[in-house]
Amino acid sequence: MFNVGTWSIPETGAWTGSALPLNAFSRLQSNNLDEVHAHMSAMLCDHDLQVEGGVPPIAFRHNQAMLRTLTFNATDYGNPYGQVVVAIPPVEELYLVQFSLAGRAQISQDGETFVLEQGQMCVLGSNARTRQTFEAGYKHFTVKIPKSDLDSVLLQELGFRPGDLHFSPRPVLLEGAAASFAHMIRVVCDDMDMGLPGYSHPRTCGAIEDTLKRLLLVAVPHNHSDLFNGSVSGPAPFYVRRVEEFVRAHAEDPISLAEMVEISGVSARSLHAGFRRFRDTTPMGYLKNYRLTMARTMLQSGAESCVSVTNVALACGFTHLSKFARDYFERYGERPSETLRSN
Repeated sequence: MFNVGTWSIPETGAWTGSALPLNAFSRLQSNNLDEVHAHMSAMLCDHDLQVEGGVPPIAFRHNQAMLRTLTFNATDYGNPYGQVVVAIPPVEELYLVQFSLAGRAQISQDGETFVLEQGQMCVLGSNARTRQTFEAGYKHFTVKIPKSDLDSVLLQELGFRPGDLHFSPRPVLLEGAAASFAHMIRVVCDDMDMGLPGYSHPRTCGAIEDTLKRLLLVAVPHNHSDLFNGSVSGPAPFYVRRVEEFVRAHAEDPISLAEMVEISGVSARSLHAGFRRFRDTTPMGYLKNYRLTMARTMLQSGAESCVSVTNVALACGFTHLSKFARDYFERYGERPSETLRSN
């Protein structure tokens, strides 16, 4: 079960393994293994599926609900006597955050093998294959998160892209930030299950997702933990922070390197070296990254305000639309118009 302390909401069967969360959001119930395989490949990711020793046949159930880009999945393969084996090829575009609701799963990834039990969570998603063996009676809950979403959070918090994000695949106890992450998911899912409308508004669900992403980056160790868990202001010298503040206040206006140097109060060489050392980018690179972040935020909420890609680009300080589109695609892996249409 989700072990989130005595202050949590009252226990329900959905989170103890006796029932599945998101009962109001049933997506599939089936005894047909081929149908189950096709369904779960479409809902989560491509994979191979086998059942070993399953008599009687499986009684599969899958419930799923979605906020904006995060999907919540409760799954029971309904195989009380045998094992279910899932082999996932390298996953490059998403992370799967997995909790055990009942039973245990043996997971192998990146040359490591571990057991995921109740009261634990882990993050799957790497350039290596992942193999999971679900013991008889195993039920689990999975949060599907696009990798680009977490890349955006890191960019917003650090001011630069620190490189590919890699989580430790090892299980994490539901304590501290991990308990907060699990508890928040449970509250959101229970509210959705009861038909409460709080998470249907696009601005509300966006804020909830943003908090969950940040909690995950705190809860599970990864290769950028030192940077993300460091001081919010960072160790950068005053002249770097001064330019960052100027960019945040005037990103929509034309800004030249000469202006940045003047604002900083140091030489162009010192400013460039400071950004390289403390932000792993150049001053103009920081400006571009900040503007791209602004543009993505506007595009993601733009459907309801009927904005256009051109208007967003100009509002964020981009004067060359083709270059904006190219930089945006390089950063997020999709065209600005695709982001606008998907929200």
